[in-house]
Amino acid sequence: RGYWWALLEGMLVGLAIAFPVAFATLVFATTNALIATFAILSIAAIVASVLGTAQLNGWSLGVAESIAAVIVVGFSVDYTIHLGHMYDHAGRHEGWPDRANRARYSLLKMGSTVLAGAVTTCGSGSFMFVCQLTFFSKMAFLICVTIGFSLLYSLFLFVPALYLFGPEDACGRIDFLLAPCTKGGAAKASMHGPGEPKFAPESAEAP
Repeated sequence: RGYWWALLEGMLVGLAIAFPVAFATLVFATTNALIATFAILSIAAIVASVLGTAQLNGWSLGVAESIAAVIVVGFSVDYTIHLGHMYDHAGRHEGWPDRANRARYSLLKMGSTVLAGAVTTCGSGSFMFVCQLTFFSKMAFLICVTIGFSLLYSLFLFVPALYLFGPEDACGRIDFLLAPCTKGGAAKASMHGPGEPKFAPESAEAP
């Protein structure tokens, strides 16, 4: 019992460190607190799904599982951070102020890249299934399942959430929020406001 609780405590401490670090990374990469919030919620769903799948697969909590639970957070960040960055890029540099066109832009620009990344990562990780050591076969399972859930949640949860509830114009931007507190910040923030759209998604009317 003491050994199991030590593993559980170590896993929870690792997750308590990994999630704030992941959120800070998302905020820094997207420069938007709202996008980062949607992303970290998607990542939490991915981690819960992976751990639940491991439990359904009959795994008990051991050293490999407690370490892998923290590693899963890092794997889960990849796709959401790319899609979130492109969502912010659509408004900041391409001039799309509304969430619908920004979500479409994110999918059109990054969707194929995310899909290709998932295929190559699962393909490389699947080679460990033939390893005789249990640790490597478990890591292969975790990598493939994590990538699968990451792809599923990033494309069918994260992007739809941005499409329906994502920030518009300069809402949620870190530089916009800090502008009143810094000298000349308001002028700097206004430079990042929406301009004329440079890119027209196929499903949207050209402006």
